[in-house]
Amino acid sequence: MRRVFFMKRFFMVLWMTVMIPYVTTLAWTGRIRTDTGAEVPAEEFLTGVVAAEIPAECGIETLKAQAVLARTYIYRLVDPGLERIREEELDIDCLSMREMEKKWGKEHFREYYGKIRTAVQETEGLVAEYDGELIEPFYCEASAGKTRELATYPYIRSVESPGDLGAGEFLCVRTFTEAEFADKIGRIGGPRPGADGIAEKIQIIERDDAGYVKRVQIGDMDYSGDEVRDSLGLLSSCFHFSSADGKIRVSSKGIGSGYGFSQAGADAMEREQGSEFRELLKYYFQGIEIVKIAE
Repeated sequence: MRRVFFMKRFFMVLWMTVMIPYVTTLAWTGRIRTDTGAEVPAEEFLTGVVAAEIPAECGIETLKAQAVLARTYIYRLVDPGLERIREEELDIDCLSMREMEKKWGKEHFREYYGKIRTAVQETEGLVAEYDGELIEPFYCEASAGKTRELATYPYIRSVESPGDLGAGEFLCVRTFTEAEFADKIGRIGGPRPGADGIAEKIQIIERDDAGYVKRVQIGDMDYSGDEVRDSLGLLSSCFHFSSADGKIRVSSKGIGSGYGFSQAGADAMEREQGSEFRELLKYYFQGIEIVKIAE
C-alpha cells in the first residue's frame, strides 16, 4: 500500500494463513482467535500489517520502526479491561501470504517476507509511548521535505526530512481542462463551480508551516486542502496551481498526510547515518519512549 498513510483510512483485510481466511477477535493476551476457535500469535498477524503499510525495499531499521508503530496502533485499541476486540474495530490493512506474493512477485517474496518477519520479531512487544500513554502513530510514505505539526499531539512536531525528496513519485503533476477541473471540484459538495475561466478563480488562502495547503478558494467557495487533494487524485496536500493554454496544472510534493513518521525520510537516515529504529522514531516523534508493552 503506497498512498494512504493515515492509519484511520485503512480498510480491513485480515492476515491469516490461506486455510484460515477469517479473523474474528484479538485477545489482550496477544493472540488472535479465529471463528474456528484456533489462535494465532499477534506478532504473526503484525507481519501482514507491516507488509501492507511500507515498501519492503526499505532498510531493516525502518521496517522495525514501522513494526513498532503498527503494534502501538493495535494496542491502543485494546482496553485492558476487556478480553478481546472485534475485528472490525481494528480498521487496519493486513496482507495474506498470497497477497504478499502478488505484491512483491515470486522472485522477491521469500526475501521481503523474511525481512519483515525479522523486523517484527526483533521488536517483539515494543510500543511507542508519550508521557506514559501509547501515541497516535501517524505516518506517511514521504513528506514534502518537512513533516507537519499537529497541535493536538505534543509529540508530533514539524521536522526536516530531506530524504523524502528522493522518494519515488515525490513530485506528482496532473493536468486538467477547465471542464474536468470544475467537474472534479464540484464533487466535493456545495454549488458546482462554472468551468469558464475557473483557472483565474483559484486562490490558495492558507498553508501550514510545512507548506501543506489548509484552505483554497475556488470561485465563491472555500475548500480544505485535503478535500481538493482527494477530489483531484493528488498524492499530497502540498500542492501548487498554474495554468497555460486553457489547462490547469497541479503539482504536488510528497506522498501521504505529511504527519509523523516519514518512511522515505527514515530510510534515508538509516542508509546515510546508520540510524537505528529507536533513533528514527524519536526523531519523528518528539519526547517519546520505546517500551515493552505490559503483559
